[in-house]
Amino acid sequence: MGQNLDEEIAALEPELREIRHDIHRHPELGFQERRTRDVIIEFLRRHGYEPRTLATTGVVADLHPDRVGKTKTIALRADIDCLPMPETTDLPYRSVHEGCAHKCGHDGHTAVLLGVALLLARHRDSVPGNVRLVFQPDEEGTQGGGAPVMIRDGALTDVAEIYGLHNWPPLARGLLAVRPGPMLAHVHNIALTVRGMGGHASEPQRCRDPIVAAAHMVTALQTVVSRGLGYDGGAVVSITQFVAGTTDNVIPGTAELGGTIRSFEPEATKRVLERVREVVEGTAKAFGVEANLELREGYPVLLNDPDCAAAVRRVAQQVVGADCVIEEGLPIAGGEDFAYYGREIPSAYFLVGAGEPGGSPTCHHPDFDFNDAIIPTAVGMFMGIVFDRLDR
Repeated sequence: MGQNLDEEIAALEPELREIRHDIHRHPELGFQERRTRDVIIEFLRRHGYEPRTLATTGVVADLHPDRVGKTKTIALRADIDCLPMPETTDLPYRSVHEGCAHKCGHDGHTAVLLGVALLLARHRDSVPGNVRLVFQPDEEGTQGGGAPVMIRDGALTDVAEIYGLHNWPPLARGLLAVRPGPMLAHVHNIALTVRGMGGHASEPQRCRDPIVAAAHMVTALQTVVSRGLGYDGGAVVSITQFVAGTTDNVIPGTAELGGTIRSFEPEATKRVLERVREVVEGTAKAFGVEANLELREGYPVLLNDPDCAAAVRRVAQQVVGADCVIEEGLPIAGGEDFAYYGREIPSAYFLVGAGEPGGSPTCHHPDFDFNDAIIPTAVGMFMGIVFDRLDR
């Protein structure tokens, strides 16, 4: 990372903030990111790229399309979708779409990768291999996840490695987190319907109360990790939905529970899933109710390739300083469909600290806003990775 490039990144920051704010103002859900796609395509064409559309609203572009298959290609990925949730800020660029908001920072990730695209275009002749820019829809999985569709449509064809990043408010600005191996969790979703026999609330003895049975299941499921895996756990089980009844004097016939399981190692995953099934079946039998349990597999565990993670660490030591590159707090129990790329080719994913003194609203909070101050760090990381990996 030379002084001149650092100065270029700093000079580019105001334009990238403006792009980010525009995308923030017009959020779009997974596979609906048509305006965002068009903004990306127009920008890339203006800077000499020949972008292609994949997965309906995804975009890929090669820095040197004539070198694809002839030289090493690495890919850089940004997610472009928003969340189906409200925005509670009074920002001048707040969402204009009710119930849709960029509350995970994908607007910032997109702006960062566009900045990288511009800088790579300026220095095209000095980049020895090829860089593929990957702008991916539906990371939030509102329609099942965009990464598998991008892979199916050829996003990784002739790509040797892929890198991704995420802003992370729980981590102080100026820090960067990366490690080899598990970075984010394997996700399973819980869908549970408990069927009993309803009746009048004054005569519970004539009923098979699904609420009481389901409440005991919620309590018992909290022991799956604490009593099933031991002190180092390596998994999380959270019940996040409990829906039952329509009025105060009727015991309903059914109760519905929803939740999530997060895990990092195959053996822990296997054990947790077994224990969840045992707890639900045993509790249902004890209370004389029926339980229909579905454990739906979501995103796989995100595994960083050791060599790729080492490259990120090398670059980060130059960008943020050796003392600011950490592994503490990793892995985290979030899920990410970047994991699908890592199943296909070597990859690395890292977290860029975005927290400010006094605390910052975290991702998926209605008050969250991407911290524009980290744009230079994120751009610098991607640029450094390009030259580190293509010089080898």
